[in-house]
Amino acid sequence: MAAESTFDNWQHALSASYEQLINQLVTHTPQLLGAALLLLLGWLVAWLLSKLTVSLLKLCNRALVGISQRVQTEQKLQLNLKHARLIGRTVFWVTMMFFIAAATSSLGLNFFSEWISSLLRYLPNLLAGVFIIVGGYLLGNLASAMAKAGAQSIGFARVEVAGNIAKLAILFTATVIGIEQLGINIQFVTNMVIVLTGVLCAGIALAFGLGSRELIANTVAAKQVSRHCRINDQIEIAGISGRLAEVTATMLVIETEKGRTLVPASQFMQCFAHITAIQTSSSDK
Repeated sequence: MAAESTFDNWQHALSASYEQLINQLVTHTPQLLGAALLLLLGWLVAWLLSKLTVSLLKLCNRALVGISQRVQTEQKLQLNLKHARLIGRTVFWVTMMFFIAAATSSLGLNFFSEWISSLLRYLPNLLAGVFIIVGGYLLGNLASAMAKAGAQSIGFARVEVAGNIAKLAILFTATVIGIEQLGINIQFVTNMVIVLTGVLCAGIALAFGLGSRELIANTVAAKQVSRHCRINDQIEIAGISGRLAEVTATMLVIETEKGRTLVPASQFMQCFAHITAIQTSSSDK
């Protein structure tokens, strides 16, 4: 009797559990169907957005190829096709995460849905940062090509240097903006770059000033020579005597017995010069 009673209890417990499971399935069947429909709709929308993104990137590549042909550069301005597909897959899964969050929320899985929601709230900043950096890369390539074309048109010797400087400047700026968009504090790095840039510019200005000191002195002195002297005057300066044949922007061209001699114009301001005009008397400086 005891065995039969135990068996009846087990049978009753199993039947009760089975009925409870059936009731829960019937109760949650609409939610399960709704979640499945949401996932199916999400897959369809994500697939369409992914294809649209890849198509737009291919269209942008065609536009960049046309621009590179106009500026006559051999540098590729377009994105790699693998990168375009990777961006398309990223768009697919980001879209799917929105629908997965909605599906889990409809099923009552609040913890999972809250985790996905917090991730989705950060995704706009992530995507904005990535797009800014990618856009900076493309714009940097375009600026590099245009800088090279401009340098070639004016006969600048360091064409590659000009292109690389333009590209790196734009890429660095886009990277800094993109990282800040991600919420990463890089104020210290920005300040350090600003200080280094200021020091570099000051060094360049100082080097230019020191290097061009003689040039400026000769230019100013040449103007003074033009005011006080005339072509064909006899001049004696810095131990050189002869006829003043020409006054250039920085030099005095003197005809001597040995031929033409170039004297820096600054010597006119630093040394005593004896000038004998053709129709006038001599004057001393």
